[in-house]
Amino acid sequence: MYDLNDIQSFVMVMETENLTESARQLGVSKSTLSRRISHLEGVLGQPLLLRHSNKMQANDAGKAFYPFARKLLETARQSHKVLEHLQDAVCGEIDVTVFSSFARSWFPGEMLTFTAQHPEISIRLHTASVLDQNSPSDVMIWLGAVSDFGMKTELAGYVSCGLYASGRFKQQRGIPDCVAELERQPWVNLHHLYHPEGALKLSHPQQGTQIVQLPGSRILSDQIGMQMEAIVSGHGIGILPDYMASRREQHHPGDLIRVLPEWTLPPLPLYLIYPYGQLPKRIQAFLQHMRQAAGDIAVAV
Repeated sequence: MYDLNDIQSFVMVMETENLTESARQLGVSKSTLSRRISHLEGVLGQPLLLRHSNKMQANDAGKAFYPFARKLLETARQSHKVLEHLQDAVCGEIDVTVFSSFARSWFPGEMLTFTAQHPEISIRLHTASVLDQNSPSDVMIWLGAVSDFGMKTELAGYVSCGLYASGRFKQQRGIPDCVAELERQPWVNLHHLYHPEGALKLSHPQQGTQIVQLPGSRILSDQIGMQMEAIVSGHGIGILPDYMASRREQHHPGDLIRVLPEWTLPPLPLYLIYPYGQLPKRIQAFLQHMRQAAGDIAVAV
């Protein structure tokens, strides 16, 4: 296998016929230059240059190999140009993994907006409810705590959540007016946004913190849309991200009612996860878009 440094050294010596000048132009020592050429000759199995003090001239093998060496260097230069173009252009494929609950709420619209702005981009989308340390994704968009697993985790904001019931539930049972009543209510607990399961911490600016014990559920889902539909259908009180409830209210006014709005739940962190180091332009552009988009559903950090 040819070493491009060896090839470059050989071509330079062929063009200058001078070891000292070749070493100067390449920015290496004469001994390094000589070692590179000797290594290339060893790979080829025969000498290429005739050495006369500081001067070097090609033998027949060197003259025959020279045009091929030039082509190898030119091919390498062209390949670097192509890769630099890809690095600087917003084009190509982006492999994205999103938290499963974003798949039918906030993310699809942002994905379509981004691809419309960048017609040479394609996105391969995956959803997940558990972070995979071996995921090949270029970018992961995650809601909730993230452990360190070798990628950069950028906190994009915090998503607020609240307790919600439906208009139907209000007509049938009424809306609780104190925390103590919550444990006597039916709950929709199909999607565990908060852990550990069963304990929910609520905070009040004057009354401090209280813990509510939630009942277990025989149905669990990683799709928060199922949680919302069960709440809207009047099955009980449940937890929803406030941005989802707000969007539902825009299209179906009165479907959802905020329960005990003065009590707040711990906000959930929203992370952008991606590799360390210099990123291709398409990844940089996508991350910048998602930073701005996060402002639609999350409060600033």
